[in-house]
Amino acid sequence: MSIPVANFHPASILRIEGDPTSWGLKTVGPEDPGWGDDPVAIAIGAPVDGTLILSPARVSSFALTAAAAHNGWMPASLPSGSLFLYVPTTTGITTGSVVGSGYVLAPQHDNLHALQRSIMTAMSGAGSTLALKVDVVGGGVVILNGAQLPFAVVAQGA
Repeated sequence: MSIPVANFHPASILRIEGDPTSWGLKTVGPEDPGWGDDPVAIAIGAPVDGTLILSPARVSSFALTAAAAHNGWMPASLPSGSLFLYVPTTTGITTGSVVGSGYVLAPQHDNLHALQRSIMTAMSGAGSTLALKVDVVGGGVVILNGAQLPFAVVAQGA
């Protein structure tokens, strides 16, 4: 497991309708980012250090607010070398149960940038389906319907 060395101080906080998680954005401030309908990849530092892939066309609302009220977050640790996927839930993600809030992907999914591109492609245009194997005893799969998916988060353990 990786150990974060410092608290993360976000440029802004992103909240997406339907999911209670507060996402700490690394570089996008609390103003209109001008995102169109195409999926965008946004660097995040909390509650995990990774990338949030947002499909503005499939989100009814989102809010960007100033991060001044936050004293800093300690990004959650992920299993070393593993790829982690989070999709919207009604309970959200917390640093204490980050892996239990999402999916550790099977070893064949070992390229973070390729995974990000695959998700963005599935979310583009009319959308397509993407099947990703998960690393659980007995196997398993998570199916992403890009035509409906408002966002996904991908991260990799150090």
